[in-house]
Order: sequence, then structure tokens, then C-alpha cells
Amino acid sequence: MTALVIAEYESSIKDETLRVVTAAKNLSNEVWLVILGYELEKILNDGRSIEGVDKVFIIEHEQLKQFISEVWAHQISILLDANSNIDTILMSSSSQGKDLLPRIAGMHDEEKLTDVIEIISQNDFVRPIYAGNLHSRVTTSQKRKFLTIRGNKFNPASMSGQSITSEKIVFEDCDTVTKIVSNSSDNVTDTIDLLSAKCVISGGRGLGSAENYKNILQPLAKKLRGALGASRAAVDMGLAPNENQVGQTGKIVAPDLYIAIGLSGSIQHLAGMKDSKVIVAINKDPEAPIFQVATYGIIGDLFDVVPELTEKI
Repeated sequence: MTALVIAEYESSIKDETLRVVTAAKNLSNEVWLVILGYELEKILNDGRSIEGVDKVFIIEHEQLKQFISEVWAHQISILLDANSNIDTILMSSSSQGKDLLPRIAGMHDEEKLTDVIEIISQNDFVRPIYAGNLHSRVTTSQKRKFLTIRGNKFNPASMSGQSITSEKIVFEDCDTVTKIVSNSSDNVTDTIDLLSAKCVISGGRGLGSAENYKNILQPLAKKLRGALGASRAAVDMGLAPNENQVGQTGKIVAPDLYIAIGLSGSIQHLAGMKDSKVIVAINKDPEAPIFQVATYGIIGDLFDVVPELTEKI
């Protein structure tokens, strides 16, 4: 049988999609990739060079330029109806994956399995529960399985330079009441994707203001080529944009280096970053929970420590 991976991209295929391809290879010997959007020549070339992908489908239309879940779901459902051999549909556990995949599953009268971190067999999976403190083994007998994959548990597939077969699927009009008028963001940090970043610098309420969040953390992130994250408290206080939130209700990250600055380390936040390879904590409270998971800890005032650290790098 065949596994279908739904691609996510910005200027190129995202690292999370490469990790989902690895998960798909653990399920099936045949892996297909589907790319939706508009003006996709570069993205298509990226998709055709992913090692482990056997075929690429492209659905290209101006109406797919912006992500509208009901329109995208309709196109993928048509693809599934035309290919009965597809038994698993996979996507990363991103906000887009959590929006799109359950809609497609519902259209096929199936359920979605969220945040898979281990594949035991074609019907048995492991996923975290209770903020990652426990792992649950789940068995499903569904004819088609819809899985979101927590990518930090899988290595990314490599770009082999191959050029595999691609097939263009005709776009089919879909009625929708949703229309995107414009896109804007308060994120003034950088263009590095938080989920793909090898280094993440996160700030908490200890920074005090949005100006400090930008002026204290951004120079360090720029030097380390890292992405900016934030605790939920920092986001709720308006210090950081919502898309930067790391935690159980935000993004789950596991970079090579995670620097936690001015955040205490609540259970909610730890659930989103405790799998990071090296964790550095900077906090003036020696009793802060973040130090319990930190590889290295600096007890001190972040307004003194971080500028000095940035200057010396």
C-alpha cells in the first residue's frame, strides 16, 4: 500500500515535511508527496529531489495561493478517491496540519491520530499524553489512517538530487465561505522557521516588555542564526507574537540548542522544549523549574547576562 505526505513549504520544502517523509517510509515502501499552491516550480523541484519519495503530485491554481483548509481538503479528497491504494495520509503536527488533516479525515468518515512520535507497526503507534509525561500506545483498525507526526522524533529525509516522476492534478472548484483579505504579522524577529530552527532563543515574562523582547533577544538570535520563541506568559502579556509560543498549547520544538531567558519553566512550557539536545537557562531565581531540565544554567539578571553573552559570541 501507499503513504501520502502533504507538503508544507515557504520558500522551500519545510524541514518538518522531510521528517514526515521519514515516518512515512517506516509505514510503507511506496511514499507519494502532494504539493498544493500556486507558482510552484521551485517547490516542485525540491519535492522531486527528496530521497524516499517515489512520486510527486502537484495541484496548482491561483485559488490555492493562500491556505484555506476547506479548499485544500477538497482537492486532496479527490486525489484520495482516485487512488484507493493510499492507506495512510500524513502531515506534520503544525498548526496547518492540525487544521487540514482532521477536515480530510472527517470527509472520509475516519478519525485522525495526533502527535505520533513512534511507529511500531502499520496499525500501532505511540503518542504523548499528559504534556509528554506519559506515552500512550494506540492501535487503530481504520481502513485509512490519518496521522500528524511530531517531527522532532524523526530524522529529516535527505535531498538526493534525484528527479522523480511528477503528475499534475486538475484543480476542482470548491465552494467556500472563507476568503483571505490580507495577511499580516507582528513578528519582527526573523525569517527562520521556529519548528525547523537548530537554535531557539526563548523569552519569558522576565523581559518585561515587547521592546526588551526584541532588543535583548534578537541580536543574540541573529548571531546564532536562531529563531525566537516565547513562553505562553510572554505571549499573553503581549511581549511576543502568538506564532512564537513554545509549549503544550504552542509549538513543540527540539533544536540542537535551546536558550531560555527570563522564563521560569512551567510544565506547559517544558512540554514544548524538553527534548532539546542542549538547554541553557538564564534566570535570576535559582529555584526556577527551568534549571531542573537545563544542561547549563546561569543565575543572574538577564539584562546583564544576555548583552554580555551576545557581545562575546
